[in-house]
Amino acid sequence: MRLRIIFCSGEHVQVHINDVNRREKIEDVRVKAAHALEAECGRPFDPDRLSFIFSGKQLANGMELFHYDVRHDDSLLTYLRPDASELTAKTNSRMTPKKVNGNATMSTTLEMDSTSVSDAASSTVGGEGAMRMDMSADNEAGKKEVPHEDIKCGHCDNLPKSECRHCGCYYCGLKDDEEHTLACDECGSFFHMRCLPEPLSKVPEDDWYCELCKNDPSAVIMGEKKLDLSKGRKAKMPSANQKKNWGGGMACVGTTKTCTIVPKDHIGPIPGVHVGQVWRYRINVSESGIHRPPVGGIAGSSTKAAASIVLAGGYPEDTDNGDEFIYTGSGGYDLSGNKRMGRVQTFDQELTRQNRSLALACSTPVDEKIGGEAKDWKQSSPIRVCRSYKLSKQHPRFAPREGVRYDGMYRIVKYWKERGVSGFYVWRYLFRRDDPEPSPWTEEGRIHIARLGLRMIGDETNLSRNKDGKRKRDGEAASATANESRKKGGIPAHIYKPTLELTELIRLDKANVRLWENMNELQFESESAYLESLSGQMLVCPICQELVQHPCTTSCGHNICCGCLRSSMKNYGAMCPICRGGISDMKDVDLKTTVNQNLVNILRALIPSYGKDWISATPPVARPQRARRSGK
Repeated sequence: MRLRIIFCSGEHVQVHINDVNRREKIEDVRVKAAHALEAECGRPFDPDRLSFIFSGKQLANGMELFHYDVRHDDSLLTYLRPDASELTAKTNSRMTPKKVNGNATMSTTLEMDSTSVSDAASSTVGGEGAMRMDMSADNEAGKKEVPHEDIKCGHCDNLPKSECRHCGCYYCGLKDDEEHTLACDECGSFFHMRCLPEPLSKVPEDDWYCELCKNDPSAVIMGEKKLDLSKGRKAKMPSANQKKNWGGGMACVGTTKTCTIVPKDHIGPIPGVHVGQVWRYRINVSESGIHRPPVGGIAGSSTKAAASIVLAGGYPEDTDNGDEFIYTGSGGYDLSGNKRMGRVQTFDQELTRQNRSLALACSTPVDEKIGGEAKDWKQSSPIRVCRSYKLSKQHPRFAPREGVRYDGMYRIVKYWKERGVSGFYVWRYLFRRDDPEPSPWTEEGRIHIARLGLRMIGDETNLSRNKDGKRKRDGEAASATANESRKKGGIPAHIYKPTLELTELIRLDKANVRLWENMNELQFESESAYLESLSGQMLVCPICQELVQHPCTTSCGHNICCGCLRSSMKNYGAMCPICRGGISDMKDVDLKTTVNQNLVNILRALIPSYGKDWISATPPVARPQRARRSGK
């Protein structure tokens, strides 16, 4: 880095020294400064006699520039200290440290206190002996006046009537009333006692610091005390008085899990999720698989039919009658910069991307000009519909009070193009409900929700986080909530119990007795939490890390995909991939015949779409995994 050396002894000279490191010693900087001054002035300079001043502090030997926070292009005031022979000529006229400021042109006398004497003596070769010699010479020095030295201000050229905050008062810039002018012991700036925020009438006897340099004693944290945030900078900001909960910090949070029960583009209901289920945040809806996009309102693409939508009242053209509603497509808003809050449509919507996915869901050919109407609306692709609490501003009758609620399956009757409120074209879609479960806003729906014991998922409670502060999975949180409710002696939490048909299928699965005993010991508040634990933990193949396909149950009680087990036995022999136990009884047997059909029946009862995409004995999820590992 580069430093500016301002030499102020007898003459005012400015030089620059380059290639200086912040970790460089002060004595090394003196040598570089002496060479630069010698080249500028044409006479030699003794580096040991140079004294640096920076931010009101004298730079000492053995220290580094880093210790004084000296940065690139900073200025160092440099003075030439008298050598040991000149100390004998020192006089009584010393400049003692005063709180009085003269202007930049005031005449001063050179001061050499015991610290300066010690520095001068220590810089000589004589060491302690030279120090004693200098001290004795100082005591016997004659009373001779040292020539005055003018310190020039680089901002006002020492004009006495000019206002300068560098050599005058920091607040008013004037250079009058020297007797009542204080100098900060930290930064060296000057202040009139009358100009201070709290004016003083008496010169302080101890060290004095300005408002910018002094420390607030109340901000110092004493032992066994907590930090007081009420006096901090953030406490004074306007946002400190706002009471609105801006999403509870969940607006930008990431997902902690992914729904593995069904594929990403699954059409139809999600197993274990019933009508009336409510989630606190959109991120929880995404994790459940009901509506995958954490922000967008339409889950679909230009090549596949839409799988789900969320009603949040984003467009003024939307109308909602419960079992039927008219939904407005996406687009038309300029989202560049900070224009999201305007919500003013600026261009026409097009039948592309998500809008086209809704058109593909309608049982009629896609028409990008005028739209179309299904001859039999029940032949349209089913779409999962959720309603957000934001809808309550426009349609409070059918919107939930808080969170996002799943309202069942709907189908598109027709879609068309028309001019919206803003004058630009929008695409509109007529949805009609087609779900066997009752609507959640009806009395029958409320009874249905109470019977199933549906509760809000993702609610902000201490039970929804682990000890390390991370969010728990839905299954873990649901189990913890149920156990905590029983401990407190309150209203018993709803505990999910398998149906009689499922219980009978579990009884027939003799190969996984230990698995089902462990599942019975755990208690879950909902069917979705039960399925999440089963498909995300208990029945995950150890090789492909997916829900087991064509499950083979080993003699040691572990479930593995048929194709994954075949590959493992080929490469590593007849041993279990989990416990390394011997499975020689399966070595010479066709694994197609060892598929646990009882477990397949259980999974199909829980997940209706399970096994529908089986084409061969090799499970689909195992083929890409094996291809990545083998490169084939």
